[in-house]
Amino acid sequence: MKNLLLSLLLVSGFSYAGMNTPGTTTYSAPTNLHVFNSNGDTYVNLPATGCSTSVYHLSPSHKKYDAIFSILLTAQTAGKKVKVRFDKCVNSTSNPFGNIVGIYLKD
Repeated sequence: MKNLLLSLLLVSGFSYAGMNTPGTTTYSAPTNLHVFNSNGDTYVNLPATGCSTSVYHLSPSHKKYDAIFSILLTAQTAGKKVKVRFDKCVNSTSNPFGNIVGIYLKD
Protein backbone atom coordinates (compact mmCIF):
# COMPACT_ATOMS: atom_id res chain seq x y z
CA MET A 1 0.00 0.00 0.00
CA LYS A 2 2.82 2.39 0.87
CA ASN A 3 4.50 1.66 -2.46
CA LEU A 4 1.27 2.34 -4.31
CA LEU A 5 0.77 5.68 -2.56
CA LEU A 6 4.39 6.64 -3.12
CA SER A 7 4.11 5.72 -6.80
CA LEU A 8 0.94 7.76 -7.22
CA LEU A 9 2.52 10.72 -5.47
CA LEU A 10 5.59 10.59 -7.70
CA VAL A 11 3.54 10.20 -10.87
CA SER A 12 1.28 13.10 -9.95
CA GLY A 13 4.33 15.23 -9.17
CA PHE A 14 5.90 14.46 -12.52
CA SER A 15 2.60 15.04 -14.30
CA TYR A 16 2.32 18.45 -12.67
CA ALA A 17 5.90 19.31 -13.57
CA GLY A 18 5.19 18.48 -17.21
CA MET A 19 2.11 20.70 -17.34
CA ASN A 20 2.20 24.36 -18.23
CA THR A 21 2.81 25.88 -14.83
CA PRO A 22 -0.06 27.97 -13.47
CA GLY A 23 0.97 30.77 -11.20
CA THR A 24 0.98 34.40 -10.23
CA THR A 25 3.55 37.12 -10.58
CA THR A 26 4.80 39.16 -7.67
CA TYR A 27 3.22 42.58 -7.17
CA SER A 28 4.78 45.23 -9.41
CA ALA A 29 3.81 48.14 -11.63
CA PRO A 30 3.20 46.98 -15.21
CA THR A 31 5.28 48.45 -18.02
CA ASN A 32 5.16 48.45 -21.81
CA LEU A 33 1.44 47.66 -22.09
CA HIS A 34 0.67 47.42 -25.79
CA VAL A 35 -1.87 46.07 -28.23
CA PHE A 36 0.27 44.23 -30.75
CA ASN A 37 -1.99 43.68 -33.76
CA SER A 38 -5.45 44.24 -35.23
CA ASN A 39 -6.67 41.05 -33.53
CA GLY A 40 -6.19 42.80 -30.18
CA ASP A 41 -3.41 40.58 -28.82
CA THR A 42 -2.11 42.52 -25.83
CA TYR A 43 1.23 42.23 -24.05
CA VAL A 44 2.58 43.70 -20.83
CA ASN A 45 5.86 43.43 -18.94
CA LEU A 46 5.79 42.10 -15.37
CA PRO A 47 8.30 40.06 -13.31
CA ALA A 48 9.23 36.70 -14.85
CA THR A 49 7.59 33.83 -12.96
CA GLY A 50 7.27 30.10 -13.57
CA CYS A 51 7.27 29.26 -17.26
CA SER A 52 6.99 32.87 -18.41
CA THR A 53 9.55 35.44 -19.40
CA SER A 54 8.82 39.00 -18.24
CA VAL A 55 6.23 39.33 -21.04
CA TYR A 56 2.61 38.30 -20.43
CA HIS A 57 -0.15 37.87 -23.02
CA LEU A 58 -3.78 38.94 -22.66
CA SER A 59 -5.97 37.28 -25.27
CA PRO A 60 -8.69 39.43 -26.85
CA SER A 61 -11.00 36.41 -26.53
CA HIS A 62 -10.81 36.53 -22.71
CA LYS A 63 -14.32 37.20 -21.34
CA LYS A 64 -12.97 39.95 -19.07
CA TYR A 65 -10.46 41.42 -21.54
CA ASP A 66 -11.78 44.98 -21.12
CA ALA A 67 -11.69 44.83 -17.32
CA ILE A 68 -8.19 43.34 -17.17
CA PHE A 69 -6.88 45.77 -19.80
CA SER A 70 -8.40 48.70 -17.88
CA ILE A 71 -6.74 47.63 -14.64
CA LEU A 72 -3.37 47.16 -16.39
CA LEU A 73 -3.63 50.57 -18.10
CA THR A 74 -4.66 52.34 -14.89
CA ALA A 75 -1.91 50.64 -12.89
CA GLN A 76 0.75 51.50 -15.47
CA THR A 77 -0.39 55.12 -15.68
CA ALA A 78 -0.61 55.57 -11.90
CA GLY A 79 2.42 53.45 -11.03
CA LYS A 80 0.23 51.09 -8.97
CA LYS A 81 1.21 47.48 -8.36
CA VAL A 82 -0.69 44.50 -9.72
CA LYS A 83 -0.30 40.75 -9.52
CA VAL A 84 -1.28 38.79 -12.62
CA ARG A 85 -2.59 35.24 -12.58
CA PHE A 86 -1.67 33.11 -15.59
CA ASP A 87 -2.59 29.54 -16.48
CA LYS A 88 -0.12 28.48 -19.15
CA CYS A 89 2.65 29.76 -21.33
CA VAL A 90 2.12 30.51 -25.00
CA ASN A 91 4.52 31.18 -27.88
CA SER A 92 7.61 28.96 -27.86
CA THR A 93 9.70 27.17 -25.28
CA SER A 94 12.62 29.54 -25.90
CA ASN A 95 10.58 32.72 -25.34
CA PRO A 96 7.32 31.82 -23.55
CA PHE A 97 4.68 34.36 -22.52
CA GLY A 98 2.38 33.76 -19.56
CA ASN A 99 -1.30 33.69 -20.62
CA ILE A 100 -3.16 36.13 -18.34
CA VAL A 101 -6.38 34.81 -16.79
CA GLY A 102 -6.82 37.16 -13.82
CA ILE A 103 -5.46 40.23 -12.08
CA TYR A 104 -5.21 41.64 -8.56
CA LEU A 105 -4.76 45.36 -7.84
CA LYS A 106 -2.73 46.14 -4.72
CA ASP A 107 -4.05 48.83 -2.35
